[in-house]
Amino acid sequence: MRQFIFAVMVAALSGVAVAQDVPADGKRVLIIGDQMAGGMGAGLSRMAEAEGNVQVINRFNESSGLARPEIYDWAAAIPKIAEGKNITSAVVLMGLNDRRDIRTPDKILKFGTPEWNATYQKRIDALIDVLALQRIQVLWMGEPPMGDPALDADMQNLTALIKDRAAAKGAGFIDLRQPFLNPQGGYTDRGPDETGADRRLRESDGVTFFKVGNNRLGQIALAAIKSGAAPVAAAPAILPQGAPQGAPIANALPLPKPENNGPIFGQEGMDNVNSAQGSKALTAAVEQDKAVKAAVAASSIGIGAAKGSNAEALFTKGLAGPAPSGRFDDFTVKN
Repeated sequence: MRQFIFAVMVAALSGVAVAQDVPADGKRVLIIGDQMAGGMGAGLSRMAEAEGNVQVINRFNESSGLARPEIYDWAAAIPKIAEGKNITSAVVLMGLNDRRDIRTPDKILKFGTPEWNATYQKRIDALIDVLALQRIQVLWMGEPPMGDPALDADMQNLTALIKDRAAAKGAGFIDLRQPFLNPQGGYTDRGPDETGADRRLRESDGVTFFKVGNNRLGQIALAAIKSGAAPVAAAPAILPQGAPQGAPIANALPLPKPENNGPIFGQEGMDNVNSAQGSKALTAAVEQDKAVKAAVAASSIGIGAAKGSNAEALFTKGLAGPAPSGRFDDFTVKN
């Protein structure tokens, strides 16, 4: 009787463990990154449903990246996220939030400078290393083409840094540029969906993917997961604007029936109303970036001001205008 009870207890405990195990010949995939990773992970969940042996854990933080770990530190978070989940591989997609200066204890590193690039690559290495310590295969996605030329150029350079470190660290690299370019090698919001049909895949902001576009992203990720996405040669540090890189991962899969799997935290896969909200935020960020650059170009000291205005006199000549009557710093003698 005691042996029977012991056997039941062992079976019960082992049942908990089995629930955490990957299915036979299957994979458990962790998605980490920013808002684009969230949408891609939702698409991967849909594409993987037909497989039956690929489980997706969609852990994204839409404000995250590598430039500002004080906002979210992926390298510090991974051990807790991966604990007890028997994750076999991780698909990483981030960079949209990294067009910013990096703050170190000693200085501020300007975005795009050699010092910034070197620090960013060290953070790529650190994330790959912490995933490798968990025995997790790393598949890092490059950035897809962007509608805004300035944003696109910056994302190409970030992708070059990622590709270089992925090759150096033995991680897999997944190209997202070539699959989303038009035949002439330029940006397009259209392309083949997961069935091969020509569809509009992206929103008018030139950044955000529709649900059908996320399905295509997920299909590319699934093909890489199944093939192992072998490491590739490092990319050059500086890419010519608009130059396509790599080759698309083909073999389109049939469209599986839809499902509602969402991420564990963050917004719901960027496939619902939050997609529109994310689109507005990204569009505003792109427009603000344009406005700042235009203002800097229009001013000799990097500050935009209307011609002939008090602001122009103050910022370009150091001449402050008279205080308005009645303001606290109006020292005009009153009779």
